[in-house]
Amino acid sequence: MQNLMKTPTHLLTDEQLSQLMTYFNEQYRSGSPVVSDATFDLIYMPVLKSRLPHHPLITKVQPEAVNVINDRYQHKTPMLSTLKAYEHDEIQSFVDRCQQAANELGITEELLYRVSPKLDGLAASYIAADEKIYTRGDGTYGNDITHLYRNGLKLIGNSNINNIGEITVLQSYFEEKLKGSFAHPRNFVAGLANSDNLNDAGKQALEDRAIHLVFFNSINCPHISAAELLTNLESYCEQAKQNSPYLTDGTVIEVVNESVKKHMGNNEHHHHWQIAKKSVGEVADVRIKGIEWNVGRNKITPVLLIEPTWLSGAMIQRVTAHHAGNVNNLGLGEGALISITRSGEIIPKILGTIEAVNPSIPTHCPCCNQPVQWVNDAITCTFDGCSERQVSAIEYHFSLLNVDLFGRQSVRKLVENGYQSLESIYSLSKGKLLSCGFGAGQSDNLFNQIQKAKTTPINDYLILASLGIHSLGRGSSKRILKHFTLSNINTMTDKQLEDIDGFGELTAKSITTAIFNKLTLIMFLNNTLNVIDTLKPQTGIVNEDALPLSGLSIVFTGKMERSRSDISSEAERFGGVVQSSVTKKTSYLVIGENVGASKINSAKTKGVEIITEADYMKMIAA
Repeated sequence: MQNLMKTPTHLLTDEQLSQLMTYFNEQYRSGSPVVSDATFDLIYMPVLKSRLPHHPLITKVQPEAVNVINDRYQHKTPMLSTLKAYEHDEIQSFVDRCQQAANELGITEELLYRVSPKLDGLAASYIAADEKIYTRGDGTYGNDITHLYRNGLKLIGNSNINNIGEITVLQSYFEEKLKGSFAHPRNFVAGLANSDNLNDAGKQALEDRAIHLVFFNSINCPHISAAELLTNLESYCEQAKQNSPYLTDGTVIEVVNESVKKHMGNNEHHHHWQIAKKSVGEVADVRIKGIEWNVGRNKITPVLLIEPTWLSGAMIQRVTAHHAGNVNNLGLGEGALISITRSGEIIPKILGTIEAVNPSIPTHCPCCNQPVQWVNDAITCTFDGCSERQVSAIEYHFSLLNVDLFGRQSVRKLVENGYQSLESIYSLSKGKLLSCGFGAGQSDNLFNQIQKAKTTPINDYLILASLGIHSLGRGSSKRILKHFTLSNINTMTDKQLEDIDGFGELTAKSITTAIFNKLTLIMFLNNTLNVIDTLKPQTGIVNEDALPLSGLSIVFTGKMERSRSDISSEAERFGGVVQSSVTKKTSYLVIGENVGASKINSAKTKGVEIITEADYMKMIAA
């Protein structure tokens, strides 16, 4: 297939085009896509529709790739795909078709449309009577994946009735604990569904209740008129994606009226009463000139060097390829032709490969020349004395603590001069900085930043997270420091950590081992910096039940007078649980300035009390 991927579409025979498209689809369904959605939809699919309009990829639902065949289940109603749209005119045409159906039915009331996030996971059906879960399969028959439910899959929505939804992983959990090992949340979920033998990361994620089957009808989203939809299309689509705690790849727009839905019906591939709005920014096809491999704390990251290309208002010369597995899968290397986009983002990303090459992956660390090790999709340098790993760790620490001027070049110069630990850097004098080759002004500025870091109050969980321990980001650090302080964290055992919500056996063991290995550094930072025990009760408060926010769940939204980090930490210190989105369990939605309508509407729908920041301040002062 690599040869076909290198071949321009107009030179492919019909048979080759069909083989290539089938291959793309199979790889996507198995959780290992070799081209992006946009590349598939915008580069290859138009050619397929033009030359082979009756191809199964166009006319039928495509089954998920299943290697483990368990019980098969015939869906009571077909589980279909969703028609995709990229342009505003396509949404306008969809609305016109819905209105035509309403006219045919003699419906005079204004049609409303539901705008929900398109979750990027694995479609599934839940059968309430026997509590079983099946994949969408080919739309008619699905495969039993109830083993995920038995191992901790969480159901979001009404589980007392048969329901359909998407199996996905919490985006925050993926970013914090899985991103370094898995290329994409969908790959991770598809891999679990496709195997009876769960990997350690999968077992842990299920145990942590981070993998959810989200029923579509449980997603809270606005119902709006056609005029409002078309006038503010991008705004509503963006809100739907931002308000989702899961990874999305667009939004789903559907007409609400059940009679209209029934009248519009479906074909073998998709329902006519809904459409998926997807987006892709300005796209450019560029040649790769080479690959630069950057050594980081936990992995060696490939950066593509491309021909200088003007894209979305910027000259692009470098594009990250994320990890070595991506280089392998996409056939990236010197001479390869790829499609890239900025899509309104600062960092450009790869859409897909048009002409692939045989990739070359380093076998030794580019910095210390020690052999590399594969960890899932990434290659890593495991030599602790590697100077670039030391640079990355120090840079990460100062970045997380918001200490300026300690960028990669400055930290590299310090490491090259023998200052390879945080302890040594915090002890630097102006004279030592000058001896490292920094100018007088730069030495003064760096020294002042070190002193500022020592005296500025800093939240304890940021210090713990800044150590760069795998699976120990800010969220996990907060949970630990509800039960321990930095001063006594050395007393924490595997079992005690495992008893804290969100930590499983494997994660608990690896974190406690890493903390033990870094105890000297933790004690040094705790004694050197101005540490705030952010999650400990205020003086005079005897027990948690006496805290003013005890038992309350709070969501903060809009621009507050103080930073979101400070106000959230304060709420947790006073016994509250800070949520990222409004749920039925939310006690209060605290609003600042410039609040979006979506969270307000969500709170009203769920009966959540809405208060101002001033009201909140009165609560904690009472």
